[in-house]
Amino acid sequence: MKHACRALLILLAFAAGRTTVAQDRILMMNGEIHEGRVLGQSTLEVRYLQKRKNGLWKERAEPTEEVFSVIDSLGRERIWYFHDTVFGNDLTTEQMRWFLNGERDARKGYKPIWPMVGAFATGAGLVIGLNWEMNGLFVPPIVAGAMALPRVHVTPGSITDPLMEGDPYYATGYARVGRSKRVVRTLISTFAGVAVGLAVRQLIINPNLDYE
Repeated sequence: MKHACRALLILLAFAAGRTTVAQDRILMMNGEIHEGRVLGQSTLEVRYLQKRKNGLWKERAEPTEEVFSVIDSLGRERIWYFHDTVFGNDLTTEQMRWFLNGERDARKGYKPIWPMVGAFATGAGLVIGLNWEMNGLFVPPIVAGAMALPRVHVTPGSITDPLMEGDPYYATGYARVGRSKRVVRTLISTFAGVAVGLAVRQLIINPNLDYE
């Protein structure tokens, strides 16, 4: 009976998906938004159907403790987050909403272009200038670790709502995700710089030195 009901729900969701664009939205505590058809909500989990790129529906579940709220297709919101310092929820509901908006904007729009350029140049420059080989592998973790320290500057145009600019909770959420993105991307850029530096050293510089 349980499987029959679930199959019926999937069929209904499939039919609804063909007739309307509006979907339920699940706002996650990491700032992400999952869209689909909510099947059920409880204190343990939120179950929903999510449409794949191939048009098929897949049932998924998210722990309720990782969900901020669920907004149905009519715009009605059920908030699962609660303010309780005992559980580590130090922010109020509205403060957390702004915090999540900052995380979401940073995830979509933050672009650490200049740190990536600097990381690439540092990796390539040190390997070429100091003739490093295996020692060059120590450079990326050091550069990426250093990128966790500077302040995160908001990428122009990444703020979805101008009213959020200057809000401390929004800025904190933006910096949290932005700093993680900067660390990961500078790590990759430095590795790329080291690889290019090794190639230049081995294929261009060293053969000419040996020839002389």
